Amino acid sequence: MIKKLGIFSLILAGLFVFNYEGQAQCKTFTKKKCIGELSDYNSNGQYNGAVMFEGEEATLMQTFYSGQKYRLFICAQPSIEGLFFEVKDYRNTLLYTSEGTGSNMFDFDVESTQQLKIRIVVPDGGSGSQIKKNGCVSVLVGFKE
Repeated sequence: MIKKLGIFSLILAGLFVFNYEGQAQCKTFTKKKCIGELSDYNSNGQYNGAVMFEGEEATLMQTFYSGQKYRLFICAQPSIEGLFFEVKDYRNTLLYTSEGTGSNMFDFDVESTQQLKIRIVVPDGGSGSQIKKNGCVSVLVGFKE
């Protein structure tokens, strides 16, 4: 019993270290390759990134304040193909989708302060039994007053 517990602890610790290293690599990728795309928008300073695999999706809630212009930029490593994102309001009404546009950026104004739902989708590459591709995906939010 103790031996099994020890092996389980080692496996769990290994997974934690692997996840931590993956997150650190994504932060570095975001700083080096993505931040500049906000251009003349000020970053909100929040890091929202993760390693995503084909066939996965993630949802992020973000508060946007009235009277400001925003740029939403989804930055992904080249190994992630076909990624798209959607923006929905609190009623789940679709406000924007990048699906089929080839764009990973959305500029918009907010009339009233509200929380919006950002859904990122990495389509399944249809690779069957092959190992699924993965890569860092970051959500950057910039604003202007």
